[in-house]
Amino acid sequence: MASREEEKRRRREERERREREEQAARHRRQRMMTFGGAGIFVVIVAIVAIVIATSGGGSSAGKSAQAGLTDASGLQVSAGPWAPEYPHLQQRVKALGLPDPSDAIYHVHSHLAMFVDGKRVQIPAQIGIDVNNQYLTSLHTHDTTGVIHQEAVQKYPFTLGQFISVWGVKFTPTQLGAYHAGRGLVLQTYVNGKLVPNGPAYRLRPHDNIVVGFGSPGSFPKSVPFKYPAGE
Repeated sequence: MASREEEKRRRREERERREREEQAARHRRQRMMTFGGAGIFVVIVAIVAIVIATSGGGSSAGKSAQAGLTDASGLQVSAGPWAPEYPHLQQRVKALGLPDPSDAIYHVHSHLAMFVDGKRVQIPAQIGIDVNNQYLTSLHTHDTTGVIHQEAVQKYPFTLGQFISVWGVKFTPTQLGAYHAGRGLVLQTYVNGKLVPNGPAYRLRPHDNIVVGFGSPGSFPKSVPFKYPAGE
């Protein structure tokens, strides 16, 4: 007969196993909803785009924002906010050498908040998830909370720069999209309230609290409170 301690250990291991299975199932359902439900969203967006194009409406500023500015790899060098860039996504991921995605082997999260000239820039949903081409990267977002999902077939030293490249935005120690540091303006990255000298090279760690800010010194916070959902 098993001892009381062995029975407790067995029950604890069984509970932990069930929790892992439930978490994996939850993420699988979330991914199915992303690829399935997002199809309706894509159709709606397409219809709206056709209506606007055929009606000839919209301001010149709006048309300019739609056209955007990108470099050869599709990185946006325009003013924010920035939508996820998909046409060159697979090209960029290949150049970055990122591992294949998997939510069962290596799966951690970090949080990113971004500010430009004192205003918060929304981190879009479905960064790294190209629904039209059924393409998922190991660095991605599911929603607009700013949570960066790192889900790979192996433990990997993902960097902040790699994530923003997957997003499709130009990011260097001195440039974010169309914004350049200099003439009294700064581009800074803070992690858990501490200044990081080279933001793009920073290696993401579980439950990091990251702030990327551009503007006058002191125009953006060094930390943004965020509470991760249970199990993440």
